Amino acid sequence: MPDTGLTIDPTTFSDNPMAYQVEFAGTVDGEPQQFAVQYSALEALAGGPVADEPLRVAQGQENRLTAAAGKALARGPAADVVTIGEADLV
Repeated sequence: MPDTGLTIDPTTFSDNPMAYQVEFAGTVDGEPQQFAVQYSALEALAGGPVADEPLRVAQGQENRLTAAAGKALARGPAADVVTIGEADLV
């Protein structure tokens, strides 16, 4: 995977239970970028349901989320919010 210059801001993790995702901000080559990771991807990382603690799981998987966010960015032009799914974990 090419170096995306991606950094996650760990202070920005927030749960969005209505959308079944955790959202966070980061920078890509110094430019701000919004990200979201679906609960299903967090469940794949955790090996089970995360409904009660999605923030803790996301924060505990920051390194893996950084790699997955890079893969999600590589899929195409950056959207306003780049969504990380299970396929980005492989």
